[in-house]
Amino acid sequence: MGVTEGSRTRRPVVVGADGGRTDGSAVRWSARHAQRTGRPLVVVHASEPEALAAQAVGAGATGITALLDAEKERTDELAVQVEALGAELGIDARLELRHGSPVRALLEHQDEAVLLVVGTGRKSALREWVLGTTSLGVSAHAHCPVVVVNPEVEVGGLINERIGVAVDGSVDSRAAAALAVAYAAAIGTSLVAVNTWYLEVVGGYVVTEPDSPEWQRIEAERTAMLQEVMAEATRRHPEVDVELVVRRGPTVSTVLDLAAAWDVVVVGSRGLGSVQGRLLGSVSQRLMRLSPCPVLVATGARR
Repeated sequence: MGVTEGSRTRRPVVVGADGGRTDGSAVRWSARHAQRTGRPLVVVHASEPEALAAQAVGAGATGITALLDAEKERTDELAVQVEALGAELGIDARLELRHGSPVRALLEHQDEAVLLVVGTGRKSALREWVLGTTSLGVSAHAHCPVVVVNPEVEVGGLINERIGVAVDGSVDSRAAAALAVAYAAAIGTSLVAVNTWYLEVVGGYVVTEPDSPEWQRIEAERTAMLQEVMAEATRRHPEVDVELVVRRGPTVSTVLDLAAAWDVVVVGSRGLGSVQGRLLGSVSQRLMRLSPCPVLVATGARR
């Protein structure tokens, strides 16, 4: 499939698209990333016959025809968009039409894809609290890295020329650090590694004074942890410029504030204190919902 390097095929960027407005940013981001890294792009559109049948209940023959025509119009328009993106960016881009679950259709590409990319359906204050079923399903179960792109994200070039990664010292965050370094090396950006702390108790008291020995000790310990994790992560890519940042504050709000100056934020699928299994951690999910830039989820698998 697509562009070759010697005797091997370049692994593609694979993005899901339903032909609606919620995944436009995801498709455009995927195309830009494919162009930047010299990879082919595969846009996957999956329709579920069961869902279409459910919509058609009570619609009558005319209604069913209208639903089928609308689906055909949507896929035809998507095909034109994919072809235009490929021509505009000079990349090998193709549309793949599937029947069945969108999550399953994307996960079937995880062994060959360098990235799986999904959009979200965030549209209102209420829906801010719920990730789309496709984005959540793919992010929770894929064993290759997944990028989640909110529809509000502005898609263009590398505006800030830096990415960020949240590191808490857990196994998952170490995987995120390694992925972030490899990603930064691939696209030629610098990297900010961030650790946050908030309600630290020393001697029965919450540490709140910046000039106190307790505060300074916490900051020194967190910085040492970041240095150790990032030294290991950069072993294969010593050319990547890494800035270490330790901040006091709630993890999500602190990372979101910093992410305003990043092109991508990288997170682990879980973290300290989270349940084991294939579920996403609460911090990762909240960042995926609210991030002002694309979120790259290190699922702990092959990179």
